[in-house]
Amino acid sequence: MANERCDILLIGYEEGENLGLRSIKSFLGQYDLKAHFESYTPAQKDKMLNVCVALHPKIVGFSLIFQRFLPDFAALIAFLRKNGISSHFTMGGHFPSVESRLVMEYIPDLDSVVRCEGEYTVLELIQHLKSGMPFDDIPGLTFRSGSDIIVNTPRRLIDNLDELPFPARDKCSFKIMNLGVSTILSSRGCFYDCSFCSIRQFYKEAYGPRRRARSPGNVVDEMEMLYNTLGTRIFIFEDDDFYARNRVQRKWVVEFLNELKKRKLEREVGWRISCRIDDIEEDMLMKMVSSGLLCVYIGIESGNNNSLRVYNKKYNKETILKSLTILEKLHIYYEFGFMILNPYCTMETIREDTDFLKVLGRSGLALTQFTKMVPYAGTPVEKMLKTEGRLTGSPESPDYGYPDPRIALLEHFLHEAFSYRNFNPEGLVEKLRYMKFYVSLLGKYHPDIFARDKSAEKIEKLIMEANHDFLEKTSMAVRFVNERDENEIIRLWPVLN
Repeated sequence: MANERCDILLIGYEEGENLGLRSIKSFLGQYDLKAHFESYTPAQKDKMLNVCVALHPKIVGFSLIFQRFLPDFAALIAFLRKNGISSHFTMGGHFPSVESRLVMEYIPDLDSVVRCEGEYTVLELIQHLKSGMPFDDIPGLTFRSGSDIIVNTPRRLIDNLDELPFPARDKCSFKIMNLGVSTILSSRGCFYDCSFCSIRQFYKEAYGPRRRARSPGNVVDEMEMLYNTLGTRIFIFEDDDFYARNRVQRKWVVEFLNELKKRKLEREVGWRISCRIDDIEEDMLMKMVSSGLLCVYIGIESGNNNSLRVYNKKYNKETILKSLTILEKLHIYYEFGFMILNPYCTMETIREDTDFLKVLGRSGLALTQFTKMVPYAGTPVEKMLKTEGRLTGSPESPDYGYPDPRIALLEHFLHEAFSYRNFNPEGLVEKLRYMKFYVSLLGKYHPDIFARDKSAEKIEKLIMEANHDFLEKTSMAVRFVNERDENEIIRLWPVLN
């Protein structure tokens, strides 16, 4: 890397693959611009400084997806400036796109923010910097001009995603059973407007359709390329909603499956998708499984109709149960999102959700866990909380209280008792999720071993036991809190523990 120069250094977190930055890197290469990507964690400030010194980038671009990372990137930028890095600093991602002015104020050393899709805005930013032109005519850019912060007009969304090159990568995201795993995107955007989700808000100000899809052939082109060049056998689709129950999307999926079969990939590769619970249809799911679908991530979010209305999910509990019956009938492993805590929950909705999870957890096809709804910037829920004067916390960590003070105590207990189990990489949920994925791959690629040692039966039994233990303890805590007032709960806290 010594004496190597680049036009832009792209820095971002990368638990799997940062497809946003990798797409920008490929895109800029078409214009003979040199982009370098570095994955980042908070312990790597010195490494980032060394890269900046070695590459002398004209621009350093930071990818900030969620607002909780704001302090980390603010500290990194201050560190780089303190150590003499004078490059133009820009930032993109969900939170900066929604709150570009706030981010510029929070990070005084930041020169600009790229809002929404970054490919063309970053291209024009580099071109303007090289030519010394002002930034006023770059759509989608927020920039600092003296003591002022200027927010330019939005940029239209890219109409034809097939025109973009495939994201730059030189290796698989990771391997399991010596099988390469890569992430992939077949679309951008989402048709829906869930009250807690920042996806719709990310694209909201830009001109264009709410959701755009690549052509099925273009997606399979990328899969085939990754299969041949990197040895990718497992594809994790990062689409916000892989398909929807409408005529256009059903046709897209059928064409996608036909492309896999035409290129003889359906037996060679496995894949995982994310979709809504009301997208689940038995006939379509069967076709997808026969072409390599291994696992589905679904947004359930709640098991009671009151909370589903708060989340603006546009389906009810009965719809969820119907779809879960299909997944169990076809014996498909799935994962799901579920939030028992929200600004408008009650002890009754929490009890209903816990009882619902008990039913869900009996099949052994999914690990039960839950979380708290976070009021992300720009979302309808955040706006409601602001209007009601209930939004608390900080820009990087927004929060709220509950009408029933006992729920705050229950939240504290659930966090203390189960956060390691549910969310730590070394916790029980992650270990069992890994084993469940391992077993699904065993069934596809080594069916003889799968049948001989009864792997599925063993892991599903473990999952059922883990679900039962977790939910029984949760139910005990919910009953304990529900039967007492706030003062008594505090007095008897050692008993609860």
